[in-house]
Amino acid sequence: MKKGLIVLGVLAVVCAGAFIYLDRSSNGIVGFYAWKALSGKAVSESRAEINGVSLYYEAFGEGDPVLVLHGGTAFLETMHYQITALAQDHFVIAPDSRAHGRSTDVENVPLTYALMADDMIALMDQLGLQRVDVVGWSDGGNIGLDMAIRYPARVGKLVTYGSNFHFSGAGAGLPETVDPDNARWEVVRSFYERVAPDPQHWPVFLNKIMTMWRAYPTFSAQDLRGVRAPVLVMAGEFDSVDDAHTRAMAAAIPGATLDIIEGEDHFAPLLAPDKVTPQIVAFLE
Repeated sequence: MKKGLIVLGVLAVVCAGAFIYLDRSSNGIVGFYAWKALSGKAVSESRAEINGVSLYYEAFGEGDPVLVLHGGTAFLETMHYQITALAQDHFVIAPDSRAHGRSTDVENVPLTYALMADDMIALMDQLGLQRVDVVGWSDGGNIGLDMAIRYPARVGKLVTYGSNFHFSGAGAGLPETVDPDNARWEVVRSFYERVAPDPQHWPVFLNKIMTMWRAYPTFSAQDLRGVRAPVLVMAGEFDSVDDAHTRAMAAAIPGATLDIIEGEDHFAPLLAPDKVTPQIVAFLE
């Protein structure tokens, strides 16, 4: 009996150590899966057949609705810190954007922020949501900005992190050529190939993303002056989006709040969530 308890104790320690290692190496995503299974906040995993694509989304919690949008080439899990925090008091809808993650793509149809914003409006319609707050990281924030400009009645509050209103503000970090096998894409490529409806679509998908980044968005300061939603504009001190561009965006949006996260870069929502998530939660209260 005593030996059996010792064995169980050793197994528990080993399992706990393995969990901690996997959670850290996945930037908390393994812990997010455990949270989904145990917290009681996960409402559904579903698909919406809209605008020619099958859009995968997950829903969490109860309360005022919040649409949480990930960045380009990524997937909803990268927003897990924001999802779990907001799900305590909100109904959180977290999709994989068109062509990303588990959502499908349409052959020979370019990706644009306007097209993905239209997808989000269609998703809201299917869910019977007239108005939502939007939290978006990078491309997710660009989609939210597009929604706020073209569908002002559908957006309550908007939070953007590391987003740009014009492609010229994205900085000089884009590679000259598209190499789908480059090591810089390893993390997102490996996840994509595990979950995408067509794992072999990765090179086509990446080419679409790079083409979009070089040509969109194309909003002007005049477009931004028309935004009526309260907006929190966030970025890292060392963000890949030009600092002057981020500040110009905040200055042009009426009443916008600017929050530059000291010492952080473009990836703080996932790598330094304690510096980002509390501000988002407070802004949406």
